[in-house]
Amino acid sequence: MGNRQGAVPRDLLDWVFNRRQPLVKLGALAIIAPVLVSCREDGDTDGDLSGRGTGDRGDAWGRPGTNGTSTTGPFGASSSSACAGTGGGVGADGADALAPSIFEHAGSCGLTATDIGGPFFIDDSEIPNDISLFRSDIRDDHPGCELRLYIRLLDARNNCEPIADAEVYVWHCDADGHYSSFENQPPSTSYTGVADRTPENLDRFCRGVQLSDRNGIVGFTSIYPGWDAGRPVHVNMVARINGAATRLITTQLHFDADLSAEVFQNEPAYAARSTNIPASSLNPPPGDVPMPRTTYTSGLVTGILNIIVNA
Repeated sequence: MGNRQGAVPRDLLDWVFNRRQPLVKLGALAIIAPVLVSCREDGDTDGDLSGRGTGDRGDAWGRPGTNGTSTTGPFGASSSSACAGTGGGVGADGADALAPSIFEHAGSCGLTATDIGGPFFIDDSEIPNDISLFRSDIRDDHPGCELRLYIRLLDARNNCEPIADAEVYVWHCDADGHYSSFENQPPSTSYTGVADRTPENLDRFCRGVQLSDRNGIVGFTSIYPGWDAGRPVHVNMVARINGAATRLITTQLHFDADLSAEVFQNEPAYAARSTNIPASSLNPPPGDVPMPRTTYTSGLVTGILNIIVNA
């Protein structure tokens, strides 16, 4: 099948993940903050890098989409934006920076509701002597289409300035619909158990945390999530200031249904569950839910979005 969303130049991103995040252990479970703010252009109904971007209207690298539009490339000149950061990018000490310009496609900040907290969250300090979840590559050798997810965290109360030194947790299911660390969660049956039950095994695939750099940016290498019954394809996310007990945001990042269907039909790791997928497991929820702007080429999905909170 052709590349509906544009090829992604792997060499532009490979170096982003070739270093370590600080290994910081923190305690205290968090309290949900009241709102998520997503940054959107005035009058934009086609999506942007933090809203309902479908990926078929030009990709994050400046290539034209099916309607002839495009977005700012990763290393091109920065455009004027109320939500634009300056300087370096992903990584400790500002080294090997990812250009914040790849996130710029927004002119105004508008409040939207946070999502519910998904089940199966694990705090890095929750389990004594556990592996550190502070890492960028969270695949743990699980098969699946590679997912590179880039998130920029911004403060709506401070003119959308970047939020540095924030813990950004992500977790999601693998290609077969299973979450790590928990048992009794058949992926073809809607989960009805408690959200905060005790982890039951030592698996930690598809979950991790990073500290945002001085530009508010984190990046993860994972695999594209599979589907689990009754839930649209998604990545769970929590962000909080380093050392704080209160969450900046709890939300879920969703993906375009056509993208998910294409990945499931074309990538071998999803083949066993690629037919008769319920519509509720493909279609993102209605409304202004957070959706990364995506590109897809064989074996690789890249997603980029701004997450804007009242810090």
